[in-house]
Amino acid sequence: MLVRNSRPLRWVAMVTSLSGCAEDSASRSAPTGVTVTDSADIRILEVGGEVLDTLPEWSLSDDTAVTMGVNTGDDPYLFGLIAGAIRLPSGEIVIVDEHGLEFRVFGPDGVFRRAFGREGEGPGEFRRVVFMRKLGDGGFAVFDSSLNRLTFFDDHAVLVESRSSACSSVLTQALRGRGALRCYFDGLVGDGTSFWYGPQEPDEPEPAPRHNVVRRYPGKTHILALEVDDGIELIDSGSARSWARISRTVGGMLAVWGVPELFSPHGHRAFGPHGLALAESERWEVRFRDSSGVLKRILRVRKEPEIVTRAHIDAIVGAVGTPASLSPADLALQYLNTVPTGGRVPFFSELRFDDSGRLWIADYVPSPILVNTEELRWTILDENAFPLARMTTGPSDDILEIGDDYMLLRERDEMDVERVAMYRIERFMKEMR
Repeated sequence: MLVRNSRPLRWVAMVTSLSGCAEDSASRSAPTGVTVTDSADIRILEVGGEVLDTLPEWSLSDDTAVTMGVNTGDDPYLFGLIAGAIRLPSGEIVIVDEHGLEFRVFGPDGVFRRAFGREGEGPGEFRRVVFMRKLGDGGFAVFDSSLNRLTFFDDHAVLVESRSSACSSVLTQALRGRGALRCYFDGLVGDGTSFWYGPQEPDEPEPAPRHNVVRRYPGKTHILALEVDDGIELIDSGSARSWARISRTVGGMLAVWGVPELFSPHGHRAFGPHGLALAESERWEVRFRDSSGVLKRILRVRKEPEIVTRAHIDAIVGAVGTPASLSPADLALQYLNTVPTGGRVPFFSELRFDDSGRLWIADYVPSPILVNTEELRWTILDENAFPLARMTTGPSDDILEIGDDYMLLRERDEMDVERVAMYRIERFMKEMR
C-alpha cells in the first residue's frame, strides 16, 4: 500500500488474523456478546473478548480514488514535507506543505485550484503546523505549536478567525494547585471546544543520565482540563510514557539517546466530532466524554493480556542494525538487554476518531524509535461504542485523515517524494455502503 524508503519489519508477534461477519450496530440494540447497563446516566458496555475475534474485516481499495503529488512537474504538485491533509464537504482536498507552510487546495479530481498561507506570524500565517482538525460545520482548524495558536477556516477554506491557545491564568493556577507547573494545549473536538493538560511534577527530581548506563524515568501523570465561563473543569487524568536513556561521550560532548520503555503502558486520548475518548493501555477499557467533559460511556472488553516473552524482545533485536530500526545498533541492543520478560503487553498504541465519530483503536506495536512497523491492526467501534470491524493499515503517521468511507494517506515514491492519495474503505456490510 505504501512505498517506503526502507524495508520495514513486520511486527508479527502481536498480529492476530481476524475474520467473520456482523451487522451494523449503530441502528440496533446491543449485539450478541455485548451487555449494556446504565449507572448514574453513564452507559457501561461489557464485551466478551470473543466478540473481537468475529468482527468483519474492512480493507482499502486496491486503486486510488485520486492522487495529488509528482516528483517532477509544476510546483503546485510538488511537495517537500506534507504536514497534513483533510477533505472538505465539497470534495476538495486541502494539503499543507511544511516547506513554506503553504496550504494547497485540490479539486475532487486532484487538479490544483488555489493556495493560501505562508510562513510568518500574522493572520493566515504559520510557523509549525502540527495538526488539522475537521469541525462539525464543515470547516477545519489548524494548530500551530510554535505560535501556540488555533486558526479556523470555513467549509470553503476561507480564514474565519485566529485564537490563542495559551492556557489562561485561572487554568494555569488550577493546574499548578494539582502539582503541574505548566499548561499545554491538548486537543479540539468538532464543535471547537479546546482541552488542555498539565503534567504533574514528580515528588523527587529526575535522576541525571549516567555515562553508558541505562537509566529509567517513570512517566508523569497528566491532568486533563477544560476551561469554562466561571472557571475550569478538571476532566480526567492519564499516565505519560516511561522512558529509558543512555548517555555517551561523542567528540568530547555528552550525547543522550532516549527510547520509550518497551511494553510500558500509558494513557491515550483522541478528540472526535462530538467528544473525546481516553484509555490506559494496561487494560482494555475506554472512557467516552462529551464536548463538555461529561462522562457518557465506558467500554470494557474481557480479554486477557498477552505476556511478554523472550520471543517478543528477540523480534526487535533481530531488526536492530537494519533499515527497519531507527536506533543506533549498539545503544538499542544495550537497552533491549535490560528489558524484562513476564510483564503484560499493552493493549493499545493509539486512538483515533474518523469523521463519523467511530473510534479506531490500534493494537500495541513497539515505538517507531525501535521498530519501523509495516502495518497496524485496528479495532473499530461505531458511534455507540459497539465493536464494529477490524482493519489492517500501514503506519499511523502516514494516515492523514480517516473519513466516513475513505482514507487520505501519505505515500512516497522510489525517489522518496511525498504525495497524498485517497483510498476507499471497503466494508463487507451492504447496509453500510
